Amino acid sequence: MASAAERQAHFVVNDAFGYLVIDDLVPLAERDELYRHAMNDTFFYENSFEWNRVWHPLSGMSLLTGPKSYGETGKPGVKFPTMTPYDHFFRAVEKNQAVIADFLGINVDRVRYVMSAYLYRAGWGLPWHEDIGENGEYLGAFTYYMHKEWRGNWGGELMILNDERLHTTDNGIDLAFLQGTGLRAPSNVEGGIGAFILPKPNRIVVMRPKVLHSVNSVSALAGENMRFSLAGFFIA
Repeated sequence: MASAAERQAHFVVNDAFGYLVIDDLVPLAERDELYRHAMNDTFFYENSFEWNRVWHPLSGMSLLTGPKSYGETGKPGVKFPTMTPYDHFFRAVEKNQAVIADFLGINVDRVRYVMSAYLYRAGWGLPWHEDIGENGEYLGAFTYYMHKEWRGNWGGELMILNDERLHTTDNGIDLAFLQGTGLRAPSNVEGGIGAFILPKPNRIVVMRPKVLHSVNSVSALAGENMRFSLAGFFIA
């Protein structure tokens, strides 16, 4: 476990909004190797096989890879050790496992998670939602930013609200919201005060379960630069 001074230098915990931030997660040489390997992985569109209803029809989507697991998650795909540079990420998380487990309130020896690489281009984002999983299996979520540069006006921020919950609606006229996230329109403006976290390179953000969050659309100012991350869920 990191000392108090080390934790203050490298970790930011916000209990009100339910997130933990760790910067400089992966040593730079390993980060560069991970970046090159992940960029050459096989990507497909999020809704290639079936519609993931978290993505609203008008919010764009993402490109993602097949899943990779740490521990026995019961999910398809390769498991750690993968014998690829993805293991740099898994081992970096291992070094911070005690802090992450303490933040999520889980046994450090029971940490297991599944993740994929994600690409968001200009115009793509992710609407407001909560991560619960099938039968409430998710114990938390995380996003690790792999891009080497991200400017402050490129968008793609992780947005978090702590004072509202999702609202379902049976208003058949509001077809887009029924087909998408089921949010009551206009959504998320009753309190309207939250937090945002910039997608700083080599940063990981861990969120507790049922935290209401979204990904702000990547700005046209990003040009061909894509928001590139590893994202996934801690599994019960």
